Amino acid sequence: MSDINNLDDFDNIEDLRKELEKRIKAHNEDITEDFEGLSPVEMHALHYDFPSKQSPLTLNTLPDKKLEQCPLLMQVRFLIDLMKGENTLQLTKTGALNTKLVKDLYALGYLKSEWIENGRQKLYKESDAPTVSITRILLELSSLTKKRHGKLSLTKRGEKLVNDNNAILKELISVLFKKFNWGYFDGFESDNIGAVNPAYSLYLLKKYGEEKRNTDFYADRYFKAFPMLFTDGKNPYRCYAVRTFERYFRYLGLLKIQERKILDPYIIQKTPFLDALISYNSDDNS
Repeated sequence: MSDINNLDDFDNIEDLRKELEKRIKAHNEDITEDFEGLSPVEMHALHYDFPSKQSPLTLNTLPDKKLEQCPLLMQVRFLIDLMKGENTLQLTKTGALNTKLVKDLYALGYLKSEWIENGRQKLYKESDAPTVSITRILLELSSLTKKRHGKLSLTKRGEKLVNDNNAILKELISVLFKKFNWGYFDGFESDNIGAVNPAYSLYLLKKYGEEKRNTDFYADRYFKAFPMLFTDGKNPYRCYAVRTFERYFRYLGLLKIQERKILDPYIIQKTPFLDALISYNSDDNS
């Protein structure tokens, strides 16, 4: 390779440009310790392309019976079924689900609230149960539904995919990772912790989740990859653990949480559902 510091080695500016591009590409494709063996190009693909096949991780197509292990999908499925055949869901003046729907959805038992279960919180309106709110919000943000005149209904695409649970789950994950505000249900200062490249957190959980591990183990690796986020607000480790693991990955059925003392880090382990649903696109990463 020519010495790029010696311009006499290049016949013209085009040759110099090609040499620069070659070196930039080689740098971008080098694996990086801070990224757990992924290259900058692969990290970029995780953030922008997951769950497409351009990403280091991809979603597998599963039978409906296996997809029942995804609580969030099952709750979304419940609302979608109510909208089949051009039916609509009447929302409240604030755009939330009405009390009956809130109670019916929660009663399915897929995602329970500790506060509601122990009697410290009454279940009446949608905001009483964040696990119900996120179901409605993700549907609204998706391409599957539209909201008009205070009513929620399926779009043409929603009607087309109404019985395709794999397509619905892919849409939900895409919306959750790219459109949804991860700080919506908490009081943490940062808008970005957890929400920046959540697919990388998924990569970490798939790689290390066979054993029970402290969530600080994952936070160490997340903030090593994104050190600028560590100073983005107070309690970064707890913010990351609550959003990524206690909420959204748990809602998707990707992990189990071991009981712990209040404010202690969570002890988590990936579920068999995670490995069934998510594969590496390259054997190099496995």
